[in-house]
Amino acid sequence: MNILFYCSEYPPFPTGGIGSVTKIIAESLASKGHNIFIIGYYQNMHHLPMFSEINGVKIYRLHKTYQDGKLKATTCKILNKLNLSRPIIQKELTFTENFIIDIIKQKNIDLIEFTDYYTFNGQASNLRYQRFSIPSILRIHGCYSFIQELKGHPNSRTKQNDQLHFSRCNYLSSVSQYSLNYIQQNFDTSNFNKRIVIYNPIEDNFLKQNPPSNSNTILFIGKLTEAKGCYSLLKAFNACADKFPKIKLHLAGNGDIEKAKSYINPKHINRVQFLGYCNRETIQQEIDNCIFACIPTYFETFGMVALEIMARQRALIFTERTSGKELIQDGINGYKVNPDNIDQIAEKIEHLITKPSLRDKIAKKGYETVQSKYTVSTISEKIIDFYNTILKYNKR
Repeated sequence: MNILFYCSEYPPFPTGGIGSVTKIIAESLASKGHNIFIIGYYQNMHHLPMFSEINGVKIYRLHKTYQDGKLKATTCKILNKLNLSRPIIQKELTFTENFIIDIIKQKNIDLIEFTDYYTFNGQASNLRYQRFSIPSILRIHGCYSFIQELKGHPNSRTKQNDQLHFSRCNYLSSVSQYSLNYIQQNFDTSNFNKRIVIYNPIEDNFLKQNPPSNSNTILFIGKLTEAKGCYSLLKAFNACADKFPKIKLHLAGNGDIEKAKSYINPKHINRVQFLGYCNRETIQQEIDNCIFACIPTYFETFGMVALEIMARQRALIFTERTSGKELIQDGINGYKVNPDNIDQIAEKIEHLITKPSLRDKIAKKGYETVQSKYTVSTISEKIIDFYNTILKYNKR
């Protein structure tokens, strides 16, 4: 098959989960003999080439100079606040989609997969979107209006753009049942011929059956925000710190460090280390070196970080909210907590500190969960089956 993915944060790029997951899937499909193309629009190229080929995946990074550099980017943000940025954003959008149409023709693309998080959608109102001549799949990770709503800033123009973007696709694939339910409850999805949940995968070679760690470090990975559960964890750490004076806490992720520090009891501040942004290799080392991880997030469309922790055979305290229940069986392959319940988080931390045999059992079961359900070798077969079903349906 000739498959085209739209992704505006494909690595190497300062990116979150969408770019990383797209890379894992794209390279797996390329290794199976499929022709994989990536197209994304980058308002700032970060010195990346317009075209490159990495591990068999052909990557096009599109760019115009409208928002290149601090001055232009600031100007565009001001225009956006004044609702005057539409001409610029529409030119970027049209340029991108015309390029996609050309690649579809030149490379005989069989199908295209879009992310629901379409970077243009939150930057201007009443945008015009093009339809494509081939099957178009919408992959649900967490759309622009969903994230704005989560932050308490719902925006009707963004939601309208998301709906227009969704409506030109005819198949829907979601990273979790939670994400699928959200889209079906908040948008018109009558245009989709088929809806399916296909979980995000992790590379087979990321899995490792680590022996128990001798460290005293609890690990958090994620943005240093309330939404990601960072502040809840810091409050719970305060509750445990006097009882367990050797325990330390490492936090890997960007964010407002000074604000995060304000939640730490001053007498424990030297036991908390902020690592900032970490590359994949450093994250892997931090997971291997920790005693267990705690991420009591308020929302997670699907927990890639949770997969990474479990895949390295480390016990995890995760969230009971959003998609957490789809990944974690409480007390079996991890713990689920309410991010608002600081006492509960502290209790689970104490359990994993004081009960090493239980901690190791949970870690082992977590590893087995990822190995059996979430490796890219398993997930990529489900993706290929889904794509083949689409192509057969369109030949009828």
